[in-house]
Amino acid sequence: MWTVGAVACLVTVLAGCGADLAKETFPRSTVPATADLDGGSPDPTTATSGGATGDEAFTSKNLRRADPCGLLNEDALAEFGTPANSRLRDYDKCSNYMKDKSGKELNFTLTVGEILTGADDTGTFKIGGLPASESELDDKTACFTNAITESSPKRGITLQMGGAGGLCEVSRKMLENIVKQVRDGAKPLKVAKGSMVDLDPCEVVDPAVIKSTIGESSESRLDTLHSCTWSAGSASLDLSFEISSNPDDLAEAAETKPVDLGGVKAQKKAEKSAGSDRCRLEWAHAPFPEDRELAEVVSIEFSNYSAKTGEDTCAKAEAVAKALIPKLPKG
Repeated sequence: MWTVGAVACLVTVLAGCGADLAKETFPRSTVPATADLDGGSPDPTTATSGGATGDEAFTSKNLRRADPCGLLNEDALAEFGTPANSRLRDYDKCSNYMKDKSGKELNFTLTVGEILTGADDTGTFKIGGLPASESELDDKTACFTNAITESSPKRGITLQMGGAGGLCEVSRKMLENIVKQVRDGAKPLKVAKGSMVDLDPCEVVDPAVIKSTIGESSESRLDTLHSCTWSAGSASLDLSFEISSNPDDLAEAAETKPVDLGGVKAQKKAEKSAGSDRCRLEWAHAPFPEDRELAEVVSIEFSNYSAKTGEDTCAKAEAVAKALIPKLPKG
């Protein structure tokens, strides 16, 4: 899936771009934990199903506002070596590429509210009272630790670590610190007036607009805490709120065209192939005060994989955008 944000990462290095691909790895093998960080042995039978702890701190509503770089802070990281500057990747993601105590590379990437695939929603051990799961690469150079906060869908706080090896023990200890910070009252992300940070993307658009766009049988899925997908048959609609470069600044590189959405200027790009049409709209809604080169960006993409001849996917995307704009917070 192409995005203006992806083009931004190709043409310039910004704090708001997606995580460096050289630093990102993906789990392949599951490794059972050998100790419960709460002080006992792992006991799957005592893990609360789906992380239903009754603690308001771990609801999606609360986690949506948390500052991931505030959680991945220097004081917490200093125990493991020499922290670098934490880099905010999006509302829910932060990375720190630091050095361990022997001067070797040690990388942390924290994602809050991530959908968990393949993770046991009852956990295999616990971290800070939450059910947890863990996996690592076969060569031990990356570890993925999840504190599970929801079971439907499976969602949690994920810490990815990269380095020379022996990472999972460090990952569990760091994630325990993060879970404690959230429970004690996580530092909120600093945002401008009119921010979209608190919006539930699956709830903000009128259901009647969704049905008229992709069909009566549409179903929604909260992909991240700031993005939602509706699907029905061969059609899908994606809405995301993200921290990224202003789409207007990337128009030439992204080969997008400006479009007026009733007083709001957006960038549009359409793609057509045999039996498949896609249209994407993006615009900057609010500034991001921590970085003048970034903004809070709305992205809407409508796709139809069995498009009828003459169907205008961009017209459908624009109709959703025009219905959404009045519901967004005012700056």
